Amino acid sequence: MPRDIRRVITGHDRKGNAVVVIDETMTAEMGHVLTPEGQSNVRLSDVWLSEHTPASNVGISDTVRNTVRLQPPAGGTVFRVVEIPPDSQRNYSTMEKYFEEMGAGERLDGRKHPGMHKTSSVDYLVVISGEVWLILDEDEVCLKTGDTCVQRGTLHAWSNRTEEPCLLAAVLIDAHPMP
Repeated sequence: MPRDIRRVITGHDRKGNAVVVIDETMTAEMGHVLTPEGQSNVRLSDVWLSEHTPASNVGISDTVRNTVRLQPPAGGTVFRVVEIPPDSQRNYSTMEKYFEEMGAGERLDGRKHPGMHKTSSVDYLVVISGEVWLILDEDEVCLKTGDTCVQRGTLHAWSNRTEEPCLLAAVLIDAHPMP
């Protein structure tokens, strides 16, 4: 069972004082948390969205949506936490439906790995716990707790070859796609 992630969002009150505007535990029932059908041990939790860059710090409204999209908003960013279970516990037969649910069915290319896909974003990733293999066309790299990765719009997949879940933090930034 994937873990519930707590998010704390700050802002300003009417007097301009720094305050906490959101302090909640993100659970599977929330619209900005995706646990794909048939893959109850996978979870994507959107922490914050920025519609454009530079982002605005005005207001106290929550920016996450009631759906999780693979891509960040055009010209924007998304901060996301992803839990990847061990490959031995994955249900890859539902991968196409999972990507369709994120509005990205056409991005899936499972020739080398069932989860192989391509985005047109620059993704900054940090392994919070566990380890995961980054699979590319020609290379495979094992990322362990504390390792970082900048994924630049490449065809890629994630493979957890251990028996423990891997927790990733990711910031996805909209980018121009490769020609």
